[in-house]
Amino acid sequence: MEKYYLWLLLALGEGAPEITQLIGSAGSPEAAYEAFRANAAPLGAELAERAEQTTLESAEKLLAEINKLGIKMITIDSPQYPALLKEQENPPCVLFAYGNTELLKRKLLTIVGSRAVTGYTRSAIPRIISELGRNYAAVSSLSEGCDQLTCLNALKYDVPFIEVMPCGVTQTYPKGSRTLRKFLVQNGGLLITECLPKTHSSNSVFLRRSRIIGGISAVTLVLQAGAHSGALATAEYSRAPVFLPPNDIFKPEYAGVVSAVRKGCKLYYGQQDIEAAFKRATEREKENAPGDEKKKLRASPAPKPKAPAQDKKEDKKTTPAEPPKSAPEESDFESEKHRSLYLAISGLDHPAAAEELIGMTGFDAAEIAELLLDLELSDMIVNTHNRYTVT
Repeated sequence: MEKYYLWLLLALGEGAPEITQLIGSAGSPEAAYEAFRANAAPLGAELAERAEQTTLESAEKLLAEINKLGIKMITIDSPQYPALLKEQENPPCVLFAYGNTELLKRKLLTIVGSRAVTGYTRSAIPRIISELGRNYAAVSSLSEGCDQLTCLNALKYDVPFIEVMPCGVTQTYPKGSRTLRKFLVQNGGLLITECLPKTHSSNSVFLRRSRIIGGISAVTLVLQAGAHSGALATAEYSRAPVFLPPNDIFKPEYAGVVSAVRKGCKLYYGQQDIEAAFKRATEREKENAPGDEKKKLRASPAPKPKAPAQDKKEDKKTTPAEPPKSAPEESDFESEKHRSLYLAISGLDHPAAAEELIGMTGFDAAEIAELLLDLELSDMIVNTHNRYTVT
């Protein structure tokens, strides 16, 4: 089955949403390949031409090279594939892994931050990492600044570390990180990427990597972020609780953090905050358990004894049903921008992330944050894990 996943990646491109769509409609990567060969795959002319030039033999040759390098393929239908990552829009169909893949079974905690590190953040990182135990695995990149310091402290305090790479496993990014990466793997760490082994880093890959770093963990911790920090993109992709250590709200290095708190992220005060978030995540998993286990966990409460007739009569006279809430009038909005943003959210059939709303409205990130907060305080919208719907 692995060769068919590789054929799809070679034919359609890494991260192509058509891969997930084809597998979903056909039922398996092999069936997707056969559908293309039978001219039954719904591809555009450009992708169809590229797929026509990709042979199954080339995928088989690549699979042999991957195996020779000791790289493991964790496909989306594998039990090792992180469950939370599957919930992302267009999840990677394959994760290429090098190192200790058992780390994917730990409590995954994403930790990200800016490249330019303040003295406060530099002192906070070892304190935060040292409180984690080996039942955790920190997830980040090896970018200079907060991410690299997280890795170094994880190695110092014997906390497992998973690097999500913006390139293939055989490539190096950032420059000069090869030695640290080698030391990381030798000490029980793990490298993962959705890129084929020889893929170089690029802007498009960085964006796709953010959805993996943000979507793989049950908790995300943003150490430091300026107004336009890439760490905020990671937080936007996270459907899990996002925590931020308190800091100087007037420093530009933390402007993005302030904006994120306004949008619903939580302040981090210690290890107990992370433990509580993981506990809630575990409880949600149990509630969504399949089959008989789900039935047991969601068993209906025992029926209440019938109340006497006179009690029923009294109940009818009390607590009348609350009338449905009417849509806000034009005069209810503070400004035309508030109304425009509300209409954009109400017109969607799914909860919207701030990033999507920026693209729809043309407002910048700071302006969107202010408008969303105003609408939320006015009970016009609801914020659920940094995704917004109308009330």
